[in-house]
Amino acid sequence: MKMLIPLSQQQFFGSFIHWSMLCSTTLLLPSPLGHHYYSGCYLLAFGLMLLLLLHAGYRRGYPLQTWLVLLAASTLAFIVGTKLITLPTEAWPALLHGIWPDSTARSVLGGGLGFVGALLVLRRWLGFRWHVVDAFAGPLCAGLVVQCIGCLLTGCCFGAPTDGSWGLTYAAGTLPYQLQLQQGLLDTHAAHSLAVHPTQLYTLLLCAGVWLVLHLTRHRQWPAGSRALLQAGLLVAGRLLIEFWRDPAGEPVGSSVVALGRLQMLQLQWLLLPCAVLLLGSWLWLIRYATPTPDEAPENRPVRNLLGALGLLAFAALLPAGALTLPELLVVKAVLLAVVVLATATILRGALAARRAGLPLAALAVVLLFSNQIPADTTSNEQHWSFTVGAGNGEFAREQQPYDNEGCGSPPPTQPFRHSYRSVSVDATSSWKPDPTDRPEAENEAGLRLMVGRDQQHTIGRPDTVKSTFLFAINPHYMLNRRWFGIGGGLLLGTLGYSKTAGDTYQPLVAAPHFTTWIGRREYLYVQGDVNTPTQGLGNPALRVGVGSRFRSSGRYSVLLGMSTGSGYPTPPGVNDKAFFVESSLQISPRWQVQPYLTLGGREFRQAHVQLRYALPPRNR
Repeated sequence: MKMLIPLSQQQFFGSFIHWSMLCSTTLLLPSPLGHHYYSGCYLLAFGLMLLLLLHAGYRRGYPLQTWLVLLAASTLAFIVGTKLITLPTEAWPALLHGIWPDSTARSVLGGGLGFVGALLVLRRWLGFRWHVVDAFAGPLCAGLVVQCIGCLLTGCCFGAPTDGSWGLTYAAGTLPYQLQLQQGLLDTHAAHSLAVHPTQLYTLLLCAGVWLVLHLTRHRQWPAGSRALLQAGLLVAGRLLIEFWRDPAGEPVGSSVVALGRLQMLQLQWLLLPCAVLLLGSWLWLIRYATPTPDEAPENRPVRNLLGALGLLAFAALLPAGALTLPELLVVKAVLLAVVVLATATILRGALAARRAGLPLAALAVVLLFSNQIPADTTSNEQHWSFTVGAGNGEFAREQQPYDNEGCGSPPPTQPFRHSYRSVSVDATSSWKPDPTDRPEAENEAGLRLMVGRDQQHTIGRPDTVKSTFLFAINPHYMLNRRWFGIGGGLLLGTLGYSKTAGDTYQPLVAAPHFTTWIGRREYLYVQGDVNTPTQGLGNPALRVGVGSRFRSSGRYSVLLGMSTGSGYPTPPGVNDKAFFVESSLQISPRWQVQPYLTLGGREFRQAHVQLRYALPPRNR
């Protein structure tokens, strides 16, 4: 038999106080700095939504090609809409000149408008009935649930300060912490932000609740479009209420307060109020007075699908740089390329069945046969391989965001940073003469360059390293040289440094083309221009214009002098990102060549690099 021992009064109050402290302690979220919670959830949300939409299309019997075109168009319109709605009106004229403002702000409201616009434009052209809009309702809610987790962990879309135990606190360096610091709500040495309403969780519960309502009513015979109206109306009404607990500083759209009588609400809330009434009112009218009709799958039209996919690819290509991130572009293009392949295969199969493709295919086979042969007059052309190793370093100053800004809120103000970088490279290049008898000076080059290095960021005026980044690049390149001109280029892929001019400048550049061209007689005098030239190593690919000569040495030595500058990134006031440069080449033996490069006169823009090249003996091609 167990004996119950009563607690003393002191033990009772001690336990009660401990329990009260646990209940009143707010949750401190892990710091998102150095992590990519938002990007990860962003991709996961789109992946989940597309999978659910593919399943919905399969259950409804929609043709895969036609359904993929609509999915790609709506996804692209949704992504662009989320960003476009956050841009200030004075930034819109710059879009016509191919310039996307440097902003990472997003709003799902703009995505909804873009999505509706894409459906209105393509629905009838692709042959869908109005039932198709209902297919998007549930998957969109599921995707938003996942995205809310990314917003929660990142700290965007945060709420106003609260004294409730359900509040969340964010670590130093996050957006809530920075804004509260600017507003004077925090001490400069505070370890974390004040507790704020978890509005991201409120939104998550809202989206999950709307999905549950749609799931529970899925068997009801409602007219076409009813579920889409119900979903949109509930989401808009819920967003209207959540805005009362959201911090206006974290709202990228309509964050100004407008008073109407005694009622004060944000501009956004005044817009959401009539929209919610209109959407829910339309839903009530539709289910009460409209007659339900069965859905019918559209006819699969491969030619129309192919034209639609190519049009969307062209639209994505014409968007200004920075409008789409690399993951967004890959998602959209992957879906569209699948449509192109499927539609082309269908068209070709139909042409073969009708025996209309015999002559074109025969002609294509003949062309491929002869184009794969080595021309007889080039079998004696000389070809040689060369291997080059290089090393260099450099410095530059630029304006950029002080921390990794993820999320759908407005980016933090930029600060001046100084970058110091070092890199080494290895290059293998094949050179050959296309016609040594008629054009002895003509030469083609193709090669592959590998580069690794490290970039260190320092806040100007403070010696501490803010961030150190490993740099890496793969660079396939090609050069065509003739007697009076030369043109070439390549593609840099990897982690290239922090020289991007649009988008989140805290993130390194991941892909960039480079171009080189020259005009003149290189043995005497020529003019050369380079864009993103990688010969000076990773870290800060430069734009250069120079004048050079080989001094009639047949390439044994040469000198190139000119002006070099950064790629257009914003610089701090009074900082000059230009410098003179000198590049030379000296053949120290029949097989060895040294190529030094140095900038002169630029205190904030410095580059130094040297390459050592070894050429193998030539052989006949």
